[in-house]
Amino acid sequence: QDPSVDVESEQSKAMEAAFDSALPTWMKTAWYWVVRDIDTTVKNVSRKFLQDKSVPWQIRIRRAHAFERLGQIFSEEAKAAAAAGPGEQSVTPEEVKAKIQEALMGSMRES
Repeated sequence: QDPSVDVESEQSKAMEAAFDSALPTWMKTAWYWVVRDIDTTVKNVSRKFLQDKSVPWQIRIRRAHAFERLGQIFSEEAKAAAAAGPGEQSVTPEEVKAKIQEALMGSMRES
């Protein structure tokens, strides 16, 4: 058997193991930045929406109440999802790996 094939196989296995061990950290980091981006965007939009001087103050008050209700709805849905536990919406590590590999392959084809 060709020794270079064994080396490539070992390297491939080592890379896959490194990817598997790094995946949870990578996912936490990606999730952190997604949440941060959404949070910043919502804050900026909300600030502009609620401080819009081109509409009467009564409209801004109604907007504030609507935002408050929207926050309540999101909180209720988050509690319901947490109570339901992991289910159809949870993603397995294998599914994550497949999606990342698909994205990498697609980016290589486009290059």
